[in-house]
Amino acid sequence: MALTLHTRNIIRVIDNGVIVNCVILKMCLEHVVVKFREKQYKVPYHLIDEVIGHELLVALEDE
Repeated sequence: MALTLHTRNIIRVIDNGVIVNCVILKMCLEHVVVKFREKQYKVPYHLIDEVIGHELLVALEDE
């Protein structure tokens, strides 16, 4: 089964038995950049288990 990813998707990541839900901020060739507990992390695609939703409320950034 293939995953279809977009920015602002909420994904489930499993690493060493730890399951976390985080939001995709940016997609790169070998990893995604996610937001988890207000920090950003690089996550390789093979650690993404499932797309579980989409963040509907997006904070506005100052122009």
